[in-house]
Amino acid sequence: MDPVTTGLPRPAVTVDQAIAFAREHFGVDGTGVELGSQQDRNVLLTTPGGTRYLFKVSNPVFTRAEIEVQNLAMRHLAERGHVTPQPTAALDGAEIVEVDVDGVPHAVRLLTFVPGAPLSSGGAPWPATLARIGQLAGQMTAALADVTHPGLERDLQWDLRQGEAVVAERLHLIEDPTRRESVERALRRVTADLDPVRDALPTQPVHGDLTTDNLVGDRDHEGVLRPTGIIDFGDVMTSWRVAELAVACSAVFRHEPDRPLAILPMVAAFDAEVGLTDDELAALWPLIVLRGTTLVVSGAEQLAVDPNNAYAAAALDDEWAMYEVPAAQDAAVMTAAIRLGLGRPVAEPASPAGIRPLASSLVDGPPAIVRLGHDSDALWDGVWLEDGPAQEEVALGDAVSRAPAAMTLFGEARLTRARANSRDEPTNVALACDLRTASPVTLTAPFDGTVGHRAGALVLTGRDHAVVLRIPSVHGAAGDGDVLAAGDALATTNRATVWLTVPAAVADSLPPAFVRSSELPAWRTRVLDPAPLLGTEPSPAPTRDAVDLLERRTGAYAPLQEHYYAAPPQIERGWREHLVDTTGRHYVDMVNNVSVLGHGHPEVAATAADQWRRLNTNSRFHYAAVAELSERLLATVPDELDTVLLVNSGSEAVDLALRLTRAFSGREDVLCVTESYHGWTVASDAVSTSTSDNPLAEQTRPGWVHTVELPNAYRGTHRGAGAGEAYARDAVAEIERLSRAGTPIGTWIAEPRNGNAGAIGLADGFLAPVFEAIRAGGGICISDEVQVGYGRQGEWFWGYEEHGVVPDVITMAKAMGNGHPLGAVITRAEIAQALADQGTFFSSSGGSTLSSRIGATVLDVIERDGLQENARIVGAHLKSEVERLAERHPLIGTVHGRGLYLGIELVRDRETLEPAPDETAALCDRMLQLGVVVLPTGDRQNVLKVKPPLCMSRDSVDFFVARLDEALGG
Repeated sequence: MDPVTTGLPRPAVTVDQAIAFAREHFGVDGTGVELGSQQDRNVLLTTPGGTRYLFKVSNPVFTRAEIEVQNLAMRHLAERGHVTPQPTAALDGAEIVEVDVDGVPHAVRLLTFVPGAPLSSGGAPWPATLARIGQLAGQMTAALADVTHPGLERDLQWDLRQGEAVVAERLHLIEDPTRRESVERALRRVTADLDPVRDALPTQPVHGDLTTDNLVGDRDHEGVLRPTGIIDFGDVMTSWRVAELAVACSAVFRHEPDRPLAILPMVAAFDAEVGLTDDELAALWPLIVLRGTTLVVSGAEQLAVDPNNAYAAAALDDEWAMYEVPAAQDAAVMTAAIRLGLGRPVAEPASPAGIRPLASSLVDGPPAIVRLGHDSDALWDGVWLEDGPAQEEVALGDAVSRAPAAMTLFGEARLTRARANSRDEPTNVALACDLRTASPVTLTAPFDGTVGHRAGALVLTGRDHAVVLRIPSVHGAAGDGDVLAAGDALATTNRATVWLTVPAAVADSLPPAFVRSSELPAWRTRVLDPAPLLGTEPSPAPTRDAVDLLERRTGAYAPLQEHYYAAPPQIERGWREHLVDTTGRHYVDMVNNVSVLGHGHPEVAATAADQWRRLNTNSRFHYAAVAELSERLLATVPDELDTVLLVNSGSEAVDLALRLTRAFSGREDVLCVTESYHGWTVASDAVSTSTSDNPLAEQTRPGWVHTVELPNAYRGTHRGAGAGEAYARDAVAEIERLSRAGTPIGTWIAEPRNGNAGAIGLADGFLAPVFEAIRAGGGICISDEVQVGYGRQGEWFWGYEEHGVVPDVITMAKAMGNGHPLGAVITRAEIAQALADQGTFFSSSGGSTLSSRIGATVLDVIERDGLQENARIVGAHLKSEVERLAERHPLIGTVHGRGLYLGIELVRDRETLEPAPDETAALCDRMLQLGVVVLPTGDRQNVLKVKPPLCMSRDSVDFFVARLDEALGG
């Protein structure tokens, strides 16, 4: 029976029979569970002592030599450091035993079991995982190169050298005619692409089925699932070397159906080990497509001959994805992308210099440029997310109302084609230009060529170039097959979408209107900027803008002013709870508690513009805004707090508060909690105890600053119920000790929920006794609300309200100006007077007309739009959903916080609470790849800080939770 042309039903061996064979021939007894297989029969045996084996019954069609070479390959790789199954000797010493099944001899083996989770079980693999797969595949390929054995020369349908014949012979098994025709077309393209290089492709022994199903692994120190073992050597054979990589790449698309270039880290890592030839690079994408076609026809065949094969049935949907994703791509473009990713040269298209314009009427002056990217002045207030294409028409129509013609830009990443809450980069980079004219114009051939009409477009193909025109309203269009000279009429219209390509790009299909930003460099080998056809200069090719800008920033802007991420995206726009980079990608912003109303808020912008045009001056002048803002702030606090001082930031607010309390109490000494951050001025930094912000905090702390332990009921000295009271007793004892030592405390300062520690609340029952002890000793109490105040916790406007206390001084900033620098100190008049007795206080722009107006607007919006209530409802949903994730992901130790002020603490062990800082950092990088900005915080850097704008929607919360689930499982 020829396995290339005939389906192979699995051996008719039951689990009980397998157990009996293992007992009889190998002396191993235990329980058994069947594992999936296309053509063999696999049973997992577990002995009473817990040892696991794989009992494998090979399909009788395979010769003994073919089975021997599988054992040889496993041993060969194990000797070179790879983890593989190993054959176990039978009672008679043989590694392969022949048993009778219904009168048919079958070869059986007992293999050691390789522990670990299949990489297919962990969701979409991280790019780092894909790179490790590529590295492992390359190392394995290099190791197998010197294996020789007669069993390597096999007739297998999985040998891609025979793939075209395999597919052609099985096409009829695909019942859906549309799918069958698709596979047939793909097969023709594969053959055409492989013919020039197939004879030059190196051959050697290969594993043949190195997929995520056949790689097992565990998590490394960063929590990333990495391959550690290779299993299933049933397809070991001689084949093209690059076929090993093609098979591995093909498997990626079952996990990443929307990211065809997700394979690049794998390809680069494989190439680093093996050194792929140019011919192999040319063959790689066609072979990936061929692998997909082979899978779908073989899957259909397997079910035809073995309809009860649940494993084959379950795999078929994935196999269609592994075909349809690569088959839908332009192979030449994907090959160019691979070459560019490896730093290999690519062919440049012919220059369009000398090409005539499409319309002579456009020669008199270039069209007006309509920008639709991140720098667009036509797109405001998130309108691009409502109906992007409609907004393009509005912008073009507006431009044409003021100019004879208008056009969009080639290579521009359009906001109008981007989406919020998407895990993948948007398909929004234009490969064509949209042209609009105030009145119809005649478009003429820019070069000699032949006309064709395809897929609703007019295509003019010349020697070096082709022009594609999509024209919804057209008059006098040239006919299909017409041969035109340069300058001949193509069509008359007032609107068209224009592509300029190389002829090969339109030979089989038309190029897309939009691609992903990561795909544009490869597409530029096939598609050119049509701007010269429209009478204007080409757009500059996108460069490494974000990378170059980071180098400029580092060179001119002191690096101690840190930036997020090692390779940050360039963020230039925002809307509500989303940040937008220069490629138009939207990221859910989980950390920006400065923009409490959300990014790009139109009322804040309008208020700022209005006040700038009227007056902006300092608070020593007499105007209404400063009084109005101060009154609004006082309306949010108890009556005894009756005085407001306005500054520019939280650091200034804390610094001023410390001056006030020192003046009022007459004492210098301050008591604060560990793991806290209060600012960057000399005084506010002195009371900041967080070692994540200042690793030398303990050594450099001045003598007037004293600390008590952060009352952390999760991982501190006192835990669980009653922890707050225990911490309070410790704090009161310290207050009394300091007083006896002659350093009585004049000021207590703490956040009611510790922000930099990860939204860790001061344990219940702690704060009130401390306030009482401080005041009894003649001190006063500051509640630092810079991060936690303004309704962020949902249930309370101010954080101190949670603890049933009233502070003497409140400091606030961040949210007050929605990004505009604005801070405040709220206190009692008598405390302010104590500082006044020492001299005046003045801040040049604190309390300015502009700042005061913006501050009042922020309060208006919080109240009118119910943002505090939104924080309560959406925050509760977010916390409960993350706690549900914790049931499946042990890395999540606990979720601190309330409302939209949360901290997700990650630990390696829920008993010891060992922090997981490496895992946290890696997780944040992965979340960025998936469209979420979330960052580590805390002295142990193992807490995800979650403090998004208060306009956060439930949809964005659900997106965040889904991506966190994916990242934790990947």
